[in-house]
Amino acid sequence: MNCIKTYDIIDLNGRSIFCSLATAKQAETERREQGAMSPDQTTDIQQRMYNFIVNYMKTEKMPPTNREIGRELKIASTGHVDYHLTMLEKKGLITRQPKKSRGIKLTKTVTGIPVMGSIAAGQPLEISTDPEELLDAGRELERDNTYALIVRGRSMIEDHICDGDYVVIKPQETCDNGDIVVAVHLQEGEKGSATLKRFFQEKEHDQVRLQPANSELEPILISKSEWDEEWKVQGKVVAIFRRHAA
Repeated sequence: MNCIKTYDIIDLNGRSIFCSLATAKQAETERREQGAMSPDQTTDIQQRMYNFIVNYMKTEKMPPTNREIGRELKIASTGHVDYHLTMLEKKGLITRQPKKSRGIKLTKTVTGIPVMGSIAAGQPLEISTDPEELLDAGRELERDNTYALIVRGRSMIEDHICDGDYVVIKPQETCDNGDIVVAVHLQEGEKGSATLKRFFQEKEHDQVRLQPANSELEPILISKSEWDEEWKVQGKVVAIFRRHAA
C-alpha cells in the first residue's frame, strides 16, 4: 500500500537529499489500520483530545491528567473528559491504568514532525497550532520538539526556500546573526504574526534587520527597543523539504 508521498529534503546550501512526507489525507488508510483516528471514527472533540495527548506526551515525556486535558480543551467537567477518554479507549487508541492520575498510554507509537500550518515568506501570517500532517523525516530531525511550516511566497527564494516548501523549525528564543528564523510580532493580533527571514542584530545602528533572500524586496528594520518589547524569535530553520518532481 502506497500512502507516503515522495519529497526532497534541501539543506541550507540548496543540496537535495531524498526523504518522504506522509500527509494526513494520504495516510488515512494506514492510520486506520494502525489504530490512529480518521474523521469517520471519532468526533471533533475526541480528535482534538487525542492530538493533545500525543503532543503532550511528546513534549512532557508523560501523559496529561484529566484536569490538564480539560483545561486545554476548555471542558469544565472532568466527567465529560472521562467520557471522551472512555470513547478513545473503546476505539483502541489509548489504554488507562485505574486510579492513576497519569495513567493514559497510547496503543500505537506516533512519529513524525507535525506541520503547524503555513508561514508567509513575504508578509506576516498567523501560525496555526493544529497539526494536519506529519513529516516523515527520520529520528535525527524529530528531536528537540521540532515542527514544520509550509512556506507561502518567494521572499526567501535566493536561500533555496521556495513557495510550497516545508521548513523544519527548532524552537528557540535566541539565534546567531545570519540564522533563518521565525520572527513573531507580538502586537499583531491576539496570537501575534510570524515572518520567515534571516536575522541580523546591527549594534552600530541599534536595530534588528530581518532580511529577505530576494533582491527585489526590502528588509524589515526594527529598532532595538521595539524588538525587545514587541518581537521574539520563535525558532530557527534547520532543514527544508520540497515536493519531489514526478
